[in-house]
Amino acid sequence: MSGEDLLLSERDLRFASRRRAIGLVLAPLVLVAVLWLYPANMAPAAGRLLATLLATLILWTTEALPVAMTALLGPAVAVVLGVAPAEQMFASFGNPLLALFFGAFVLAAAAERTRLDRVLAARLFPDTGSSPERTLAATTLVTAAISSLFSNTATTAMMVPVIRAAVAKLGPRTQGVGLLSAAFASSIGGVLTPIGTPPNLLAMAALSQYAKISLPFFHWTLLALPMATVILLVWLALMLGAVRRERRMGQLVAAPAMADVAAPADALHLGGGHGPWGLNRGQTATLLVIVLAACGWVLPGALELALGKTASEVIWLKKALPEGVVAVLAAAALFVLPAASRSIGGKPRPRPVLTWSEAVQIDWGTILLFGGGLAMGDQVFKTGLSTWIGDLVIHATGIKTEAGLTILIASASLVLSELTSNTATAAMMCPLAVMTASQLGVPPVAPVVACGLASSMGFLMPISTAPNAIVYGTGRVPLSLMMRYGFWLDVTGLLVIPPTVLWVTHYLGLR
Repeated sequence: MSGEDLLLSERDLRFASRRRAIGLVLAPLVLVAVLWLYPANMAPAAGRLLATLLATLILWTTEALPVAMTALLGPAVAVVLGVAPAEQMFASFGNPLLALFFGAFVLAAAAERTRLDRVLAARLFPDTGSSPERTLAATTLVTAAISSLFSNTATTAMMVPVIRAAVAKLGPRTQGVGLLSAAFASSIGGVLTPIGTPPNLLAMAALSQYAKISLPFFHWTLLALPMATVILLVWLALMLGAVRRERRMGQLVAAPAMADVAAPADALHLGGGHGPWGLNRGQTATLLVIVLAACGWVLPGALELALGKTASEVIWLKKALPEGVVAVLAAAALFVLPAASRSIGGKPRPRPVLTWSEAVQIDWGTILLFGGGLAMGDQVFKTGLSTWIGDLVIHATGIKTEAGLTILIASASLVLSELTSNTATAAMMCPLAVMTASQLGVPPVAPVVACGLASSMGFLMPISTAPNAIVYGTGRVPLSLMMRYGFWLDVTGLLVIPPTVLWVTHYLGLR
């Protein structure tokens, strides 16, 4: 049983068990049925791929198998059925964006190992005094900021004990709303950068792999910032409204000062430091590497906006320092830079920030899911299945414009993300957005980016995202409270994501 499963209620676990059982039965049945009954006007390779793809989607949606195992199983079944040779089916596992995934996960592992994330959280809170409103607003903003650079799941797990201490003396409903902020702010902040959450990278990969459009790191942030700002402001208004209602009802007492909330200690990495903000050597080294990596990711896009796509500096930077290369270089530095000393043979020896035994604990499953999604999507285009699927979507929905497709894809992705993994949702929906845009003859950037953003907006239930499950597992967030506030954030996402993404893509000329 996974750690997330342990945080769910017995009823949620029974639902998940039934869903997995249904998937194990339904997936092979659908595979056989489609192999037998696929349309006569479809090429045999496309028909066999359709059967494999539908079975894979069922396994992903129901989580009948671990999503990473399904990502490997889909290409393997396609090879067995003769869709393409193994060399082609598994070639996408060498996509350069997998290096960006790897590097980003290693950076996050270093921040967690050195406890840099926790120290920054404690240092970044202002002195909120006795104001519950200022306390919760500060924790929300800091959580969103940290989540933009680190895993939203890890950010939520890190912030829950901090926020629990901050709201310990507040009324019961305000405590629940405060803890909800750990999950909701993490999900909102996670969309701000490509490395904040896997759906962002899946959207960028779909554009690169299928539409041959390179979306710079900086441009993604410009696309996500207006949407994230609006949703975060709506959440702040809802949260502060709950505090004021409890104040009027006389159920609110003073909040403890944030100075009373201590960051957890670690014997190896959290000794007294003499660097900025009192950081020790390992934390300073990790922060330096993260800042340099962020500069490497942002600089090409910023220069492109300032100098234009044809400037020699921009062309050289894009060729020499693509995002994946920057991530690998940054990750490698963590295995070299010293963090502390350890005794070997009675003599002190420098210890690097990260060792391989620590780095190997990163989320390899998401990397495999990424590769498997690209492998299946690549064959969808090569077999001609994309044309058939695009025509089907167009005829079934009647959409004819870029705006209509963006609204449709964003809405479907948001709803689906409430029922299954946001990463699996993006892996399924981003290639579909490219296919349909190709058939309509419209630019794919807005629909694909909207898909990536909407896939991370699962606020309604504990099973929607891991951050939701974490705060639900505290026992202080009733399901009714999560659904009440999550509903309004879902509605806000549906209203805000399509227009803001369309506006920014047109403003930046991302066609």
